[in-house]
Amino acid sequence: NDFIQLTGNDDNALDFNSRGGVGSISVTANIAPKLCSDFQKASMMENNIDEKKEAIKLDKILQPIHNSMFIESNPSPVKYAAKLLGLCEDDVRLPLVRATEPTKAIIKKALVLANLL
Repeated sequence: NDFIQLTGNDDNALDFNSRGGVGSISVTANIAPKLCSDFQKASMMENNIDEKKEAIKLDKILQPIHNSMFIESNPSPVKYAAKLLGLCEDDVRLPLVRATEPTKAIIKKALVLANLL
């Protein structure tokens, strides 16, 4: 019971938590901390059907964001999403480059779908 198991993949957190995991080391939480926190809390309530339904609903909202964060090398997509939210600029150090225009469009769409923009 005192061994804590976390996933490093945002996109599989629902399944991971339902199989005994207790959270994630999340990239998306940098962009949508409240949604990710609410999702994690709901997904931990394994015996509460309403909470499970809430976790599934939040997972569907978060999946497009999760996916958009990994289209290109991290941290470029995260930095661009943070820029859209007014948190920072999207500058990265070489050899990394900023997210491409097609990726930026996908990230923006995911944030709009999640009502973050």
